[in-house]
Amino acid sequence: MPRDNGACVVHEQLEASLPEYHVNSYSPWWTLAPITLPWVSSTRQADLIHTELNYACFFKRPGVPLVATAHGYSLDAFLAPYSSPLQRLHYRTDLRWFVERSLATADRVTAVSQYLAEKLQQHMQCPTDIQVIYNGIDETRFQPLLSKPHQRQPFRILFCGKLTRKKGADMIVPLARMLGSDFEIHYVGGGELNTTGIGAGRVIALGQTAYNKMHELYHSVDALFVPSVREGFGLSIAEAMASGLPVVANNCSAIPELVRDGDGGFLCEIGQIKQYAEAFRKLMDAPQLCRSMGEFNRVQVEEKFTLSRMVNQYQDLFESVR
Repeated sequence: MPRDNGACVVHEQLEASLPEYHVNSYSPWWTLAPITLPWVSSTRQADLIHTELNYACFFKRPGVPLVATAHGYSLDAFLAPYSSPLQRLHYRTDLRWFVERSLATADRVTAVSQYLAEKLQQHMQCPTDIQVIYNGIDETRFQPLLSKPHQRQPFRILFCGKLTRKKGADMIVPLARMLGSDFEIHYVGGGELNTTGIGAGRVIALGQTAYNKMHELYHSVDALFVPSVREGFGLSIAEAMASGLPVVANNCSAIPELVRDGDGGFLCEIGQIKQYAEAFRKLMDAPQLCRSMGEFNRVQVEEKFTLSRMVNQYQDLFESVR
């Protein structure tokens, strides 16, 4: 697996839960020369290979079952405005070919959301029996804060993700400007936003946060903000839900499979800052609503997105193809 992304986190959780499962991670830069991947990731001793879909075809070996999991999808025209010229060329040419070959050569194909499974079935030549296995969250680590303040001042909003337009990072500063001084937006990840003109302390850069510290970060805020235009699953969404937080997000891609509008948060139209602001004001003005949405989200995780459920589904799958 390429390291330093959500997919790698999921595979490391499988490694920690399954005795014979071992993650060989590699730098994403190696995908510039994908033919080298079987050597840099040391798969020669494997009895079964499980990898992400995009480059799965390069790991196919005679007599060794190959399971390919789709964690995202970027091959359609929708993402063109959110991609660089080189990325658009990559998506239209070699990456499309790699995905087509991977779908044709994998023994089993899974997807981390129903949205992704339907995308692959509609837009690519792929099997119709794609199995959906939702990512799992360690609900024993990500738990609601037992003694959460009745009403925090100011109301703290968290953004998790790369500072790109695809993730909606360009919405942070305009939203902070519209919300005013009763709110703070905290964001994690590399880089810093230009916050000139919106006042000190309204948008706060937290830098890189180690994954084993993320549960503490969710405890320090009141709600999660996800203005991403596409999510294959939404790992941070499920983690925040397990931590008892409401979520304000876009009504797109896989997000509605996690967040139920009006019960666990608010789903808005892409890029509609006024809708985001209205949702956060509702949460700030009604602490009980904020708590009840967080409680609803915790139950959703316990029913659908636990780590044990994910591990058991993958274990059953691996045993069926070996």
